[in-house]
Amino acid sequence: MKFLFSDGTDICVYEDGKVTKRGSKFIEKFKTASINVERAKSWKHSGEGARFRGDVHPDAEDLTFNENINGVYPDKDGQAVYSFSVNNTSGIYKLNPYDEKGEETHVINSIEYEFAGGCLDTRANILATSVRRNSFNSDIALFDLNSGDWRTLTEGDTLDEDPFICPEDGNIIYFISRGVGRDMNGAFAGYSPAGICKLNISALDIEEVAVSNKYSYIKPVEYGGKLYAIKIPAKEKKPNPIIEILLIPFRIIQAIANFVNVFVRAFTGKSLASGGSNPAKGREYDSRKEYIKGNLINADKEMKRNAKKNKSDYGFIPLTWKLVEVESDKIIKSGIADFDILPDGTIIATNGKRIFSIRDEKSTKLCDAECCLCVAGEHSSEKKSDLFEF
Repeated sequence: MKFLFSDGTDICVYEDGKVTKRGSKFIEKFKTASINVERAKSWKHSGEGARFRGDVHPDAEDLTFNENINGVYPDKDGQAVYSFSVNNTSGIYKLNPYDEKGEETHVINSIEYEFAGGCLDTRANILATSVRRNSFNSDIALFDLNSGDWRTLTEGDTLDEDPFICPEDGNIIYFISRGVGRDMNGAFAGYSPAGICKLNISALDIEEVAVSNKYSYIKPVEYGGKLYAIKIPAKEKKPNPIIEILLIPFRIIQAIANFVNVFVRAFTGKSLASGGSNPAKGREYDSRKEYIKGNLINADKEMKRNAKKNKSDYGFIPLTWKLVEVESDKIIKSGIADFDILPDGTIIATNGKRIFSIRDEKSTKLCDAECCLCVAGEHSSEKKSDLFEF
């Protein structure tokens, strides 16, 4: 058994019980370059004059980076294609996951778009991915990795994500779409539940496959003529209002402490906290609130809740996130962040902290992870897309 997965910012290969990890060289170079730039201009923002002006910037070593591996895809040559974002930069690269010293192959970089997850047709070497063009909208696009050419397939005031190339015909793309809701002034008001759509490039036609007012569907995958996806309640259970009221005094105290800390640091260059260290450093993923597939999750709370129900193989994904066979609504496994189906029909799935294989309705833990939000097996379509032939 062989597949790829991400673990934090590592690109990983699982092969017959062994896990090989490799980090993104581009992300590391980006971080190093950013720190060096900040060091070079640090003299402008240090000393008593800067403190008097209120022009004190964080130390170069305290710079924070919002870095993510958004998608991983095995190609036919044993290489790994991956998409990433780090601060205001996103891109797609290819690397040899077994060669830590090997160079990466550049596909695309952008400060205008963010490239997310999708599916790679290894036979045609065509990657379907989501391209985010602003804070609220994203489109589905196809990349011809042979030529470097790419074309957008959808548009409009929607959030289109998770494209999957049909195994029988590369001209058919499944994806999820959320409509953007706006108020009378045109300001963003929220998203509709995510539904599964089917795009036929040849017929220039889009049809809705699975839509519900009560649920969102994410990550559609077709196998053996059946469509699978993760089914999520459109509205998660709201917090207990009594508990929320009782917590107000503690939150006020926390807010005051944070304000004082920022004030002191601005005028002294030091933190109130002992040692003045960056509070983000050393903080484990489980204690943070994170957006996963467009949903805000309190990872620490979900870990504790799931641990009570499953003593060994729990993760930080709510158990209301269910992997299902769409047509029959049959539940395959609960608490799933991402999944894929290997060529032999084995399902691989992650709950953020563990990765499982599912076959013949039996679930087996394969390995542990720190923060695994995407898994991917090899895919190929019997018919190549005609999009780049025109």
